[in-house]
Amino acid sequence: MTEQKNQLASLFAACWKDEALKARFMSDPKAVLAEYDMPVPDGIDVKVVENADDCVHITMPAPPVGHEAVSDAELRSAAGGCIMTNGIMCLFPTLPYPGQPLTK
Repeated sequence: MTEQKNQLASLFAACWKDEALKARFMSDPKAVLAEYDMPVPDGIDVKVVENADDCVHITMPAPPVGHEAVSDAELRSAAGGCIMTNGIMCLFPTLPYPGQPLTK
């Protein structure tokens, strides 16, 4: 997961420096992610939104399959974690590493 976070951080930094890349990332994120060695499996949609000083987007992960039969302790351990940056909490659901398929 750390490698994927580093790849995303590099992509974000590149977007901050290059408005054309940022525009492409916002309009066609799957293509740009693939260019940065983070291919997205077919059937998965990706949307990119940008936080601003007066607006923060929080993504709530979808519940895991079978979550009704899982204990609260198991659900807490299934969450991906969070990182605080510039006072903004970023949530990272547990995702596969680049090149690995998503599993249920």
